[in-house]
Amino acid sequence: MRSFILIFAAFAVSGPAAAQTWQEYSYPDYAFRVSFPADPQVEATTFRVADDRSVEAHVYSVRRDNAEFKVTVAELADPGLEENAVIDHAVKALSAGGEVKVDIPHRINRVFGRQLSIMQGDGSRAAVALFDYNGRLYQIVATSLPTGDDATADAIRFVQSLTFTGGGSNRTAQEIEAGRAGCVGTGGAAAAGNPGAAGAGDGRFEIRCRRQQTLALLVSSLNSGDLSGARQAYATLSQLQNGGPARANPSGPFAQAMNQIGEALQSGDVVAAQQALSSLRRPRGENRQP
Repeated sequence: MRSFILIFAAFAVSGPAAAQTWQEYSYPDYAFRVSFPADPQVEATTFRVADDRSVEAHVYSVRRDNAEFKVTVAELADPGLEENAVIDHAVKALSAGGEVKVDIPHRINRVFGRQLSIMQGDGSRAAVALFDYNGRLYQIVATSLPTGDDATADAIRFVQSLTFTGGGSNRTAQEIEAGRAGCVGTGGAAAAGNPGAAGAGDGRFEIRCRRQQTLALLVSSLNSGDLSGARQAYATLSQLQNGGPARANPSGPFAQAMNQIGEALQSGDVVAAQQALSSLRRPRGENRQP
């Protein structure tokens, strides 16, 4: 699906942001790496993890005219802080005055969390990932501001650059198996493999699962006429297509429709993208998805 990937590249390199030099920064004391477009500012602060409780935190951030990139690492030393409650509180705070457009399970290697897209009241859009891991809350947020050039591609790049070091997990083998059972598709059971081993089959299943979820987000965004959300979903899907085995025929109807959607989104033509999407809505068996 070479054309599909090249269209994403056009999203990623357009505008002044292409001149920015991205670099990976490693923070071994907090077991993560992430890429920033410039040297981040580091601040020791507090972070509210519940209505009546704040904890120590460190914030790593870079701000540009059209975007803000921020990682917050909050200490969760209190065993009474339950994972879902902490993440739900973070989502509530991040979405205050806005609307959560996307809220799906997310995973980096064997660390599980949530991925969100939030439309703020001022027109900005935040790409978010949240993880409760190793006694800490990791909150990574890239905000595309309603000023200057569209920073959607950079926002996606930033959030997806987060990597946890050390090879740990915040789930047991049984919990991982149960979570993977929730993402079904052709060959899903065979691809699931052994939950206790992070092998090639495990990675292929994860990519297939995320493709299915992201394609659903693309369809939802196009159906609602959400150009920014559709661009974000398309760019994410393109990266996933590039990051794993592509099973779709490059000259087949699915690939052709996706290329047409990408071209339409690049030019800002939502109607044309919706028309290309309609070509995928055919009886079962006529089109195959990746």
